[in-house]
Amino acid sequence: MESDEAEASYVPGDKTVKAFSEQQFGRVASPYIASYVFHRADVDRDYGMRRDVDGKFRIGNSVVKIDHKSNVIIQGVPYKRTKGLFVLLTRKKVDRSFVTNSDMNSYRVILEATHGHLEDNDPSGGIKTKSFPNYFLRAGSHAVAG
Repeated sequence: MESDEAEASYVPGDKTVKAFSEQQFGRVASPYIASYVFHRADVDRDYGMRRDVDGKFRIGNSVVKIDHKSNVIIQGVPYKRTKGLFVLLTRKKVDRSFVTNSDMNSYRVILEATHGHLEDNDPSGGIKTKSFPNYFLRAGSHAVAG
């Protein structure tokens, strides 16, 4: 499988952006958050986080808060800050070597809680069929129920 290490890096020589990102989002999250500026094509906006015009990150119908220690908080629920969870929350191409079963479970809970897997992020919507994440199905999970 192709590694996303290059995707999760900064623009060479841009120490100011790296320092700012690490200060705001922590070391674990900052390379993935920087992708929303530097590697937009790598970002999964269908089943992952998106950045709205107001600058807030969202997944499904909910705001995603990331603190200066890379803690992820969605709907008031904290999720363990891991590289694997950030890979799932941000990448189109997921390198499963970074993802644990715990990361997959957290991601599944997040999708279900935010309706991120449903059309228009609506609880009454059908499951999004556009580019359903194959890695999710290969993980032994069933399609998340609506």
